[in-house]
Amino acid sequence: MTFAVGFAYMESEKTDNYHWALGKLKQLITKQDIFARVILTDREFALMNAIKDIFPHTTNMLCMWHIIKNVNARCTVHIPKDMRQKVKNLWRDVVESPDEVEYQQRLNAFQQACVNSSKFVEYVNNTWLAPRKEQFVEAWTNRVMHLGNTTTNRVESAHWRLKQMFEHSKGDLCKCLEDMNDNIILEVDKIKKSFQKSFYYAEKTHNSPFFQYLRNFVSKAAMTLISDEMKRIDIVGTNKNLCGCKLRSTSELPCACELSGYTTSGVPIPLDSVHGHWKKLTMEEPLKDDTDDGYELDMSNAMEAIWTRFRSLDIVGKRALKSKVFELAYPASSSLCPPPEKIKTRGGVKNKDKGKAPKGYDVYRDPSYFEHVEREYGDSQGTSKRLCTQQSQSSQKELSQPSQKQQSQPSQKQLTQLSKKLTSQKYLGQFPDHIHPHIVDIADVLEDGNCGFRAVASLLGYREEGWSIVRRELDEELRNNNSLYEKLFRQDLQVVRDSLVANRYNVVLVTLGKPSKTFFPMMTSYSSSARFFCIGFVNGNHWVLVDMSKGFPLPEVTAD
Repeated sequence: MTFAVGFAYMESEKTDNYHWALGKLKQLITKQDIFARVILTDREFALMNAIKDIFPHTTNMLCMWHIIKNVNARCTVHIPKDMRQKVKNLWRDVVESPDEVEYQQRLNAFQQACVNSSKFVEYVNNTWLAPRKEQFVEAWTNRVMHLGNTTTNRVESAHWRLKQMFEHSKGDLCKCLEDMNDNIILEVDKIKKSFQKSFYYAEKTHNSPFFQYLRNFVSKAAMTLISDEMKRIDIVGTNKNLCGCKLRSTSELPCACELSGYTTSGVPIPLDSVHGHWKKLTMEEPLKDDTDDGYELDMSNAMEAIWTRFRSLDIVGKRALKSKVFELAYPASSSLCPPPEKIKTRGGVKNKDKGKAPKGYDVYRDPSYFEHVEREYGDSQGTSKRLCTQQSQSSQKELSQPSQKQQSQPSQKQLTQLSKKLTSQKYLGQFPDHIHPHIVDIADVLEDGNCGFRAVASLLGYREEGWSIVRRELDEELRNNNSLYEKLFRQDLQVVRDSLVANRYNVVLVTLGKPSKTFFPMMTSYSSSARFFCIGFVNGNHWVLVDMSKGFPLPEVTAD
């Protein structure tokens, strides 16, 4: 599964910027055994150079997918149409070569097919193969533990999902921080749920006696990989050359030739044949530091330097330094907070409105008294002799009193509040009477046949527009556990879908309507910190969001 360990804002994409970001990442690593063995990137030289400096013992692999796409694009330009598909297939064969001997044979076949396109062959050799083949050709990348990751696609997918939560690029830092935090909470919930599945749910293939030492101690994903590898036993036996040992080298799991030895001896797969990565089924372990002898955590010299600097400063400097130390010591008292509304700083003021503070312009300066006088009497030098009191007073009234037209138009805030009130009144009667006092608000979503997905997406923080993500993830949940849902619910698709939400996102789902139901996750144990999602079914065909007060009474719990 994909998870984020940090987010960084960078001024530009230069080596120095990457040095800073990777240096901060390195500070998060507290144990030697979780230092990154592989960092997967695009061919971005600034980042690659920074990786060499900050993580000198880490293998920097290049995204296979992007390389194949780039070479295919050049192929389209340089290779005749009738030969393009053949050349593309031969290039993929080169990239997927299992060993160096096979690589050389496939490379010869590729170059022979491109014999009349010297520019294309020169591009492939000089740009990719000669300087970079060890970073993306499987004959070399299969020697390191990359856990099956050979492309950056999952990174781009995670980045896209985060941007969906941002909505746009104009949010303030606090709003972005909240969205990043929501993103991490979603990821952690999914990971915890996958851990619980490894404890409580076993597939048929995992019930074999060969897995008895692994069940409940190794992740479900690892046992599935081993189960798939066992299908190769009859082909490779104990012959390491035939086996290739790809699963052992890339994932630190027993490969076919090892498994063949266990089956021949009739012994279960030993637990110590599985790397510790696959045995970590909790996120609650305390952090331990074994990266050094503790020297890097010693702050005595730094604290002494702060005191020395504090004593040497004048009163203004001491106040400034004290405020900085207080921000570190008492982060909860920080004054950092977003403005209540977006301040409008752009857009000119028309000449006829000069002197009036336009609505919504927080940066507009109120004119001084002399500017009012000069504008009123057309005398910028203060030489006017006459003062028309009546005219001045009427002008002041014009400036201070809104017109009848202005008074009759409600603000956008008032319109929003009115709309919410009407929505609540419209749907309230369709929910049980005893629930009414506990309903804080009812929010509508677009009626387009995807309203249920839209409601859940909003609760997850994806916004309504992220409904397609929810639909795809629920389909995936149904595919992965199809036999379970079919056994429990038969043909009742609506109940299946509600249970899917509870299980996929590890939440307690409450559906209000007639009838009202409560769905608990079926594969995880209950936690006092569990999140509650509440949606309402109205008009017999539409879902809405329902915001409930804390401690509201739960409807009947489903039998499953």
